[in-house]
Amino acid sequence: MTLVRAGGHTLALVADHDERALHVVDTSSMRQVSVTPLEGRPGHVLALEGGLIAVGLRDTSRVLLLEPADEALAKPFEERCAVDVAAEPWAFAEEGGSLLVTSGFGGALTVLATADLSVSRVVPLPREPRAVIVANAGGAAFVTHAVGGVVSVVDWKDAAKEPEAILLRAGRRVGADGTFDDKTPRAASQGYALARVVGTRSDGTRDALRIFAPHTSVDPGAPAVGMTIGYGGSGQGPRTMAQLVSVVDPGAKRAITNHVAGVFNAAFGQDCILPRSAAADENGLFVACLDIDAVIEMDPWVGDPSLAERRRAALPAGPSSLVLSDEGKHVFVWSEMDRALSRIERESFVVTSVPLWRRSGVARDAKIERGRRLFHTTRDARLGMGRGCASCHPEGREDGLAWTSPDGLRQTPMLAGRVASTGPYGWFGEHATVRDHLNETFTRLGGTGLAKHSEEDYEALLAYVSSLPPPPPSKPKEQEITERGKQVYVAYGCNGCHKDGGTDGKPHDVGSGQKGERRADFDTPSLLGVRGTAPYYHDGRYSTLDEMLSAKDQRMFPGTLSSADKKALLAYLETL
Repeated sequence: MTLVRAGGHTLALVADHDERALHVVDTSSMRQVSVTPLEGRPGHVLALEGGLIAVGLRDTSRVLLLEPADEALAKPFEERCAVDVAAEPWAFAEEGGSLLVTSGFGGALTVLATADLSVSRVVPLPREPRAVIVANAGGAAFVTHAVGGVVSVVDWKDAAKEPEAILLRAGRRVGADGTFDDKTPRAASQGYALARVVGTRSDGTRDALRIFAPHTSVDPGAPAVGMTIGYGGSGQGPRTMAQLVSVVDPGAKRAITNHVAGVFNAAFGQDCILPRSAAADENGLFVACLDIDAVIEMDPWVGDPSLAERRRAALPAGPSSLVLSDEGKHVFVWSEMDRALSRIERESFVVTSVPLWRRSGVARDAKIERGRRLFHTTRDARLGMGRGCASCHPEGREDGLAWTSPDGLRQTPMLAGRVASTGPYGWFGEHATVRDHLNETFTRLGGTGLAKHSEEDYEALLAYVSSLPPPPPSKPKEQEITERGKQVYVAYGCNGCHKDGGTDGKPHDVGSGQKGERRADFDTPSLLGVRGTAPYYHDGRYSTLDEMLSAKDQRMFPGTLSSADKKALLAYLETL
């Protein structure tokens, strides 16, 4: 969402992913002015300084440049130009005639000219980049990530310099004996949002004084322990998941938030486990929380703002985008599930909401919509204790973590595009149906489970998970090498268990079992989207596909791969 001034009014432009549309709403009257149908699913919109509008279509991996058809924006926008970018354009920032674009599944930051969208630079980034902001006199771009617990810093002036990684500290872990376990600190996850406070620095310049990175503090358990009653944690001390806002010093390029007292204090179901958007000024920090349908106002000047909550506003379901008005008197929030725009009066915190237009003649599946809400909530004690499906499966994907469990270490598998007709389920393949697997999962998350009288909720959750689309496909970088990789894939027998990147639905012993595990054979996982699902193997022991294919203890295929064959095979796996 973005705000613009037009015809003497402040208008909100809302990117509606579900309706494939760009809405315009008058923020004074809270009435819709117009709608522009789009040829893809928009994820982000930004009003540029020259009056043009940038829109990112996540499903088609395109960025559009739109221009108004009239001064009041009462007519649909007209497309000026478009460009293909790395898979899944997620968020924008503008700086000095350039448009910075993060690509989620594409793992990149692309720099485009705002005049014609010509590409000037593509910077590879760690997995699942999300929000981006510019600081340090325009010299650095800060990018957060949905997984990995880092904020990447891209040098704006030196193209040859590799991106730096700011590690977000997520707190100290408490072991089963009740003492601090500093060998395995808690992990940071769910890094979707960034905000900043601008002020006068010691050198007299006005720039970002603080950058805020709302995320989640996670205890996946100690790898040395391996087996626990549920997924993660130790049974002692802090909860397995808790809200956290890391404060980053943009000048020093480091996180200054050190300790997480909130993991001891907040009530279950009240934490912001799925922060999706944030905005700040010198008087407050606002965070949109997808899982609890709320916006929380925090003190921006403490070490961990999540410990200094001032107030919160209940909103329509699914708040995912938030902006502050220029004068700072209002907060505007887009709630994607209820498809409503809300205006929060900053002084009184009174909320006014309006539903936006839908495409005529296009019905939405009520069962899938119900399942979507269940998937994202962390307030349903049946599903988990302060956790939900999306806590570990953002966008239906995975969190990049290996969790302790009753079976040992288990890495989180991707669900999107991998659920329908891929049984049996679970790493041992012990569950014939998704329902059976869900029952066990709810128990391991501390939930009470969905009883027989909750049949509609079961069906809704299954419908939603089955509807999750796979990540956008990746185009082959070198067609000839990719074709050779497909031949290697077949020649080495990969296609026998993973036909066309799928699964044969059978367990196999490929030498991956560890001492103490009750079985040595594991269910064949789907390889759909495998390029973006690190770490690998059931216990996440390999951080990259290259490392896994180079392992000397694997028995997935006979012998070893030559350097040329491995390069080709990796190129082919990138396209699945």
